[in-house]
Amino acid sequence: MLNPLEVTFHDIHNHPKINEIIREKFEKVQTIAPDVTKVHVVIEKLSKHHQKANTACVRIDIKVPHLDDIFISEKCSEDEADLCKNVIKAFKRGKQLLREEIRRRRHRSRVPSSPEALLPDEKTEDTLVE
Repeated sequence: MLNPLEVTFHDIHNHPKINEIIREKFEKVQTIAPDVTKVHVVIEKLSKHHQKANTACVRIDIKVPHLDDIFISEKCSEDEADLCKNVIKAFKRGKQLLREEIRRRRHRSRVPSSPEALLPDEKTEDTLVE
């Protein structure tokens, strides 16, 4: 896939600073998992009728072959500085979950899958009993 990054804004103005941060963080995700197939970032306004302040949500979906999909969601205010902070926070959590999933996947491939491989040898049991 040529460009697995997709950024969507729902009911919020497209901020160039947020786009720049997303691209920087996406490059770091690619260093962790170069075979990433899709990173979809959605920044949306949750409600138009709040009494105190409008809230927004930053969602990130990361898809890598042979790994479980990773979904991160952060709620924040609609302010540009707060959105930037929460985009960084969501990507940080996403990278952490991606590393954990890669470790978990490596560990699963190292553990023998057959139940016979987990049982001790009969010869070693006989020598211990005598």
